[in-house]
Amino acid sequence: MAHKLSLSVAGSLAALAFTIGAPMSAQAHWVPAPCDFVTGGGFVWKDNGNMVNFGAHGGCKNGKFWGNFNVIDHENNFQMKAEKITGYLYDPEFPEGRDICGWARINNADNLVMFRMRLNDNGEPGKKDEFGIIIDNWHTAGERFYKVSVRKLNAGDGGGGNIVVHKGNPSNTLSEGLFSLREFEMCGDLDRPD
Repeated sequence: MAHKLSLSVAGSLAALAFTIGAPMSAQAHWVPAPCDFVTGGGFVWKDNGNMVNFGAHGGCKNGKFWGNFNVIDHENNFQMKAEKITGYLYDPEFPEGRDICGWARINNADNLVMFRMRLNDNGEPGKKDEFGIIIDNWHTAGERFYKVSVRKLNAGDGGGGNIVVHKGNPSNTLSEGLFSLREFEMCGDLDRPD
């Protein structure tokens, strides 16, 4: 299945990119997350002062990766929704964070883009929690990457949402095959959106 954006969506994607650049090489210490789940929602301010809202959840459930999200860039009328979750990772040195990888749809485009989302739970009530995302459509004629670097919800200025990494429950089971996946098999060449 081709994953090329239409010219109008590709143009919008190029116009949206607030931080553009090639992803860094994948880091070997990223591993499949323990079988738990993360939920969150809120907003962050981009470098140019415009808002990005998000609502997200993901993890492993009944032997598979699962999750969903909605990301809205108000500046450019950009909405992205998850279609398929292909990975759920964490760095053992930073146990409060989770990355969710997969495929998503921008606005109502026919084609999908690959994404990697970062959700950091830095305690309650969420003032220090963080969100970031990078998307990649290597078939587009325009800019390849769109990135919102990892940043505090509402710039750490109270409110702004909350992210919670939850302990696993009986439905949070992971098949043995998912534990053997490597980072690039879950997230392609997308590194976390630092």
